[in-house]
Amino acid sequence: MPTPTRPSYRRALSSYTSKNKPRLYIAIYQRGGGVANTPTSSSFCDSYHWALIVGPPTSGREDPGTRYHFSHSSSLSKHTSTPAAGILRRESTHTFLYSSDDLVEAPAARAALLCRISVAKVIDTAAVEATLRTLGPGNETDASTYTCFNWVQEAFLKLHEAGCLKSYFDGSDWREVEKICRDYVREKRQQGRFVEGDVGQWDNNAVATYCAWQYRETTA
Repeated sequence: MPTPTRPSYRRALSSYTSKNKPRLYIAIYQRGGGVANTPTSSSFCDSYHWALIVGPPTSGREDPGTRYHFSHSSSLSKHTSTPAAGILRRESTHTFLYSSDDLVEAPAARAALLCRISVAKVIDTAAVEATLRTLGPGNETDASTYTCFNWVQEAFLKLHEAGCLKSYFDGSDWREVEKICRDYVREKRQQGRFVEGDVGQWDNNAVATYCAWQYRETTA
């Protein structure tokens, strides 16, 4: 990816002493799989599933962490019971599922993970979780088009407002961060990184990862 000129306030995160704080990643998943216990309707999806992961600064596919996802699904009936680690939410005829999955205990939450983009360090995990549980469409009109992408966009803003992140971004930087995510997943797909069974130049035990504030790939 081309390297843009960074604003001065985003330079040299290496000067931070909190190297091992958990990261907040925007996680891009293959659509149609990999989102555990989360039925989806393709008519309400972006090109990919968008989710958030809080995890260590390492990139192993077996590393610990928590995946947070919010999905719109017309396939969940009024009588559907809440899946494990999930919260059902309904806006009139629209049904949503908010889920938090332990990446170690829920292999499906990492199986279809294509890549991650690190956007912040997490300084208060409990506040992150409390904030994420409150997000979602506010009314019937919003609910008709609300997707996991919209939820990640809203989460990016609200988590920065909540003060639970150490970040060189703020909520107003979403368009820049979104472009970084889309450019990165496009680049990795063009390189053949997501070809199933490809054992060429890639370490399939690691997740392709990009650091948004440093404008560089940390794991190919």
